[in-house]
Amino acid sequence: MRPALKSALFFALTWSLIKMAFFYLGVLQDDIFIPGLINNLFLLTAISIGLYYEKKKEGFGEGTALSDIKHSMIAGAPYALLVAIFMFFYYSDINPDYVEKRITDRMDLVYNAMERESYVDSLKVQSQEYKVLTNEEIYSEIRVSTVSAYSPRALLTFSLLGLMILGFTYSIFITAIFRKILLRDYYK
Repeated sequence: MRPALKSALFFALTWSLIKMAFFYLGVLQDDIFIPGLINNLFLLTAISIGLYYEKKKEGFGEGTALSDIKHSMIAGAPYALLVAIFMFFYYSDINPDYVEKRITDRMDLVYNAMERESYVDSLKVQSQEYKVLTNEEIYSEIRVSTVSAYSPRALLTFSLLGLMILGFTYSIFITAIFRKILLRDYYK
């Protein structure tokens, strides 16, 4: 197995275990900032370590920048895929209460805002489809769109897309850092 792929598997599994540990310990359940930072750190680390071991295997002065980006993405893409799939199952099977709580919180805000007639009027001005609907129908339309936005499938799509873009960006930066700073003596 390629070193970059091993790195991706190791860090994706480690992040999944940390997320499960947070769940079983009841820590950071409503916070997405710290687990998100850990996720970003592990993605960056998987790419860095994967590229380092790929360069060590290939030869530090060998290859082009594009081959280094490719080696980096061999670590970044599987990491993104595994983490996104884990998050799908986490929010659909392991902790569906989190999604329900987010939907409830959002709909409470909408309900409180809809008590003001000016808010309902602004909704009707912004969207043509709301002009002929009653307040209850507008509320149900907003609820349907909110439920679909917070669904685990939407989370899978957006997290996979976001992690892939982030992984590609990290791959470019890590390749530049390796070639221009860390391993510059090996390149002519």
